[in-house]
This record gives sequence, structure tokens and C-alpha cells, in this order.
Amino acid sequence: MEFTITEIVFIAIAAILAVALVVVIFKNNKYLIRATRRIDNHYSTLLNIAQNENRRISTLYNNLKKQSSTQKPLYEPVDASKIVDVERLAAQQKELEAQQMELADRNHQLWDMSVNIEKERQHIQTLKSEIESQHRAVTSSIRYAKLIQNAALPSDEILKESFQDVFLLWRPRDIVSGDFYWMKRIGDTVIFSVADCTGHGVPGGFMSMLGVAFLNDICVNFTPDTHPAQILEELRQKVISTLKQDDEHIVQKDGMDIALCVLNLATMKMQFAGANNGMYHVRGSQLTEYKPIHNPIGSYPRLLNFENRDVEIQHGDYVYMFSDGYTDQLDPDNHKFTPGRLRKLLCEINAITKVAAQQAEMLNDAFDQWRKGNNQMDDILIGGYCIK
Repeated sequence: MEFTITEIVFIAIAAILAVALVVVIFKNNKYLIRATRRIDNHYSTLLNIAQNENRRISTLYNNLKKQSSTQKPLYEPVDASKIVDVERLAAQQKELEAQQMELADRNHQLWDMSVNIEKERQHIQTLKSEIESQHRAVTSSIRYAKLIQNAALPSDEILKESFQDVFLLWRPRDIVSGDFYWMKRIGDTVIFSVADCTGHGVPGGFMSMLGVAFLNDICVNFTPDTHPAQILEELRQKVISTLKQDDEHIVQKDGMDIALCVLNLATMKMQFAGANNGMYHVRGSQLTEYKPIHNPIGSYPRLLNFENRDVEIQHGDYVYMFSDGYTDQLDPDNHKFTPGRLRKLLCEINAITKVAAQQAEMLNDAFDQWRKGNNQMDDILIGGYCIK
């Protein structure tokens, strides 16, 4: 049995006291024996207390020892694989900070760009509004010009007075047209024509007004001896002079192509002359083509004299004059309608009906079926005149 230091001290003290008591017992009287017994009892009690304290301390020590063997360590061992490279993290942190700064710069640039784009958008919107306003103003002016152009053309009443029936399939590509038709009646003589001016839209419209004005001016001095070729020649000279095409320093070459007929209703004689535009004469299902001189009304490198062509005419015959807008129209496969198809179509139409309005409707439908949604390429004008 092991003793602690405290136990050994107490035992030593007890031994000394016991020896002292024995000596006293033998040397002193009975009173000493009694005192010794009391002291012995006292220290025996102290010894018991010491032993109990020793056992309590020993038990506490053993319990602590057991707990220390089962308790988890305060600090777990560090896994080497989880050790972080501080320098690498620092480098990554710096890289992220640099990227963040770059993104901030880009965001700032994008913001500046968005502000500039918004300013440009507002500027464009302002310009768009101005252009739309100008477009409306110009369109309004052009529409008014169309009213003037229509007013300059012969009225339906005058046309119907001079012919048994008549139609004019007139389809400007734009609002105003470079194609125009014209007619003047002087006694029993009817002068009528279909013309195609250079260009379309506003430029063509200006030329058409010039053509109408020139024809009216030329025919003021018309006599029974005036022939269509003579009218075309005077018209050519007026265009060249007015547009200053006789000046070698001016390269303006605008003009017009025209087919013109002079019909005497009393004698049923008719003459035709053409400048690049011909004429078709249909009787029943028979079509006769009258070809023009290949010169325009205007300046040309080699000017040719216009020629008169006599036409044998009868009541109920149809005379057709036209611009090239109908025959030059392309279908979705880029094929032109061609004059040959027009001649065939006119023969078919005449075999079906002699009513001018119905013929115009058939020609119009055939044109739309041919182009199949393609844009109209040029002004279109076909005049059909049924002789009384």
C-alpha cells in the first residue's frame, strides 16, 4: 500500500506521540495515563480524517486520469492537404481586384456609350420627325401637282364626243406621271396622242406638262394640211430649244417618245407618226402594227425626219397607243412582258369584248397577274380608241 506525504507525516507524528505516551505512562502517575489516552484519541481522530482525505484525493486523481484518457484533444491535428497557399490566394485576390477595376472601367465606358446612344437616338428621332414633316409637305405638294397635271389632260367628255368608246389605262408609278395623253379637236379633225417622257415622278411630270403645253401651242395654227410628222418635228424643236439641248456644253438629253394620230371624222382618213412609240390598229381579230421612227422628241446624235403613215380606218376599229411601261414590266423570273405578248393579248381581248372599260379591266388584270407582286417599274399608259 502506498502512502502519500501527508499520510507519512501523520504516521510519524502518531508514532512519536505513542512513544512519548509510553514514557509518560511509565514515569508519571495515573493522571498522565488519562491525559495520554485523551491525546491518543484526539490524534487517532486526526489520523482517520487524514486517511479519509487521502482516499478522497486518490479517488479524484484516478477519475481525472480516466477522463484524460477518453477526452478528445483540445486541438485536432492539422491536415496538411488543407493547408492553403497564402501567397497564391493573395495573388488571386489581386487578380480579382484588377478584374473588378477593369469591369468598373468597362461599366463606366458602357454607361458613357449608352448616354451617347440615347442622345443620338433622340437626335435621330428629331431628324425623323423633321423628315416625316418634310415628306408630308413634299407629298402634299406632289399631290397638288397631280391635280394640276390631271386638269391639263383632256376631259372624258371631250374624248367620248370624238370616239365611239375610249379607255385610258393610266397607272403612274409614283404620284405624278411622266406618261401623258393629249387630244385636241378642231372641227371634224381629232388630233390625239400618247407620250412617254424621260423619267417618272416629278421630273417626268414636269416634262409631261411641257409636252402638253407645247402641243397646245403647236396646234393653235393647225390647218387641214397639217400632218402628224410636222407636229412632231415642231415639238422636237421646242423641246431642244427650251431645254437648251442645242448647246454643246449642256449634256441634258431629256425628251419624250410619242405616238400621234390625226383623224378626220368626215372623210374617215387617219395618219400616224411616231417618235420611238408605235401604234396598233385592230379590226376584228386582225392587228396591224405601225412602227415609229427611231428618234426621240429631243436631242439625238443622228436626227431623222419623222414620217406620216396612212391608216385605213373603219367604224368600230380600235387604235391602241402606249408607253413602254407595260411591255417592259418584269415578272418574278425577270422576264419582260414584251410587245409580242401585248399584241396577242389585244387580239384576245378584242375577240371577247369591244367595250372599252372591259378591255381596260382585262389589261389591268393581266398586268397584275404578270408582275405577281413585283413592284411596278415604270409609269404605264395604254390608250384604246374605238373609231365612231
